[in-house]
Order: sequence, then structure tokens, then C-alpha cells
Amino acid sequence: MTPSPLIDIGLNLANRRFTADWEPVVARAHAAGVARFILTGTSLKVSREVARLTEKMAAGTAYFTAGVHPHYASELGAEGLGELRELLSHPNAVAVGETGLDYNRDLSPRHVQRAALEAQVALACTLGKPLFLHERDAAQDLLAILDNFKSRLPRCVVHCFTGSEAIARQYIERGFYLGITGWVGQKNRNQDLLQALTAIPPERLMLETDAPYLTPPGYKPSVAGRNEPAALPRVAELLAIARGVPLEQVRADAYMASMKFFGLNDLPG
Repeated sequence: MTPSPLIDIGLNLANRRFTADWEPVVARAHAAGVARFILTGTSLKVSREVARLTEKMAAGTAYFTAGVHPHYASELGAEGLGELRELLSHPNAVAVGETGLDYNRDLSPRHVQRAALEAQVALACTLGKPLFLHERDAAQDLLAILDNFKSRLPRCVVHCFTGSEAIARQYIERGFYLGITGWVGQKNRNQDLLQALTAIPPERLMLETDAPYLTPPGYKPSVAGRNEPAALPRVAELLAIARGVPLEQVRADAYMASMKFFGLNDLPG
């Protein structure tokens, strides 16, 4: 039986660590069974770059998000919002983000982060595009902002989720999806996430590498210290182990969740 294809919903392919060899990186991922990629836009510049990268990749295999990460929130003025709106009209644009709140590193003032998030949530509501969310040590403020848009809010995924069961339940009760990375296999660091998995229905879980970050245990990268999208099968294995379910079930559930969330059609056989 052919295993379910995989979709990497969080790949930072515009990162400088991929500049010299992004095409072999993508080829290795395809060879490993990763059929599609959602390239992450983290700033106006990076969102433009990932849009261009998707145009260079095989048709139907690459899509992108366009948004401003909380670290760069101060760049999002009226002109930036106009540029985001234009980028999101691209046929390969599937979500608004990466946007959210990061109170762990606080690289932008918190009130600036909140304003940028509110602006991008409003844009997603207007365009009917899903939201690709980042949250670190800021769940309650994130939820408070999102709840203000409750009747209009589109589909939401909290990517690279590592939080507690209590936080997971708050996301799940609102209908959100959660992205799982190689963190699920990081012993001594993954205890909150392992507990949270008991509260997350399989149809709300999606898989991502967050490459070049978060190399999963048990995967040997082609370049030392750099995660790759070819590691996604290992992320699926680690999630299957953590949940105590067959690997193929994890792959199939994540594939269906990703297709539904991003509104994708099956690739032609």
C-alpha cells in the first residue's frame, strides 16, 4: 500500500541557509514522500521571496503564506498592509501569516505586536483567508484578540505548537488546528506537548518541519545543524510514537487536515 503523501505546512525556504541549494533540498523532500510545501512568509520581504519561490517550483506543489511575524511587527503600517493584500491575491497564497504574539523574546514592543496582529486578522477576515499563527508565552492575549473577531474569524492554525494541555483545549474548542514539528520527539522538553496531544483530535493536527529549525531527533541532515523538509517523515514517525497509533494513520489524518485547512485539491495522478 502506498503511504499517504505528506504536506510540510511550515517551511522557511527563503531562509538564507537554503539560498545556495534550495532546489536539491526540495528534490530530497519529494524523494522522501513530501508532496507539497507551504512556504512561510515572516516579513514583507520574505513574503515576496516565498511568492517567487513557489513560481519556480512544480505547479501545484508549492504555496505560501504572506504576513508579518511579531518580531517584525513595527514594519506593518498602512503601506505594508496594502502590500500584504496584494501578495495575498497571488494564486499560490493560501494563508495570512506568520502573524501572532511572541512574549518570549519580545523583539517588538507588545503593544506593537498586538496592533500588527489585529490588522492582519482583520485582513484575513476581509479576504476569507486562513490564519497562520505564531504564539509564545502569549496565549491569553492572542485568544482575546482573536475572540474579538469570533463571528468572522477564518480557519486558524497555531503553527509549531509546543504548549500545554490547557492551552491546547482552548485552541481546540475554538476550532483551531495545530502544527506539530520535531519538538514532539525532544525528550525532556516535550512533556507539555505530550500531555497536550491527549486533548487534540487527529483531524486537527498538521505536520511541519519549520526548517531550517527544529531538526527532529533521529534525522540526520545533509548539512549539519540545518533541518530540511525531507525530515517530515521523521516528524510523522515521532508523532505516531507519541500518540501510540500507526504511522499511516498519522500521515493520512495530517494529509486530510492540511488539504481541508488550506483548501487544496488532489494532485493529478
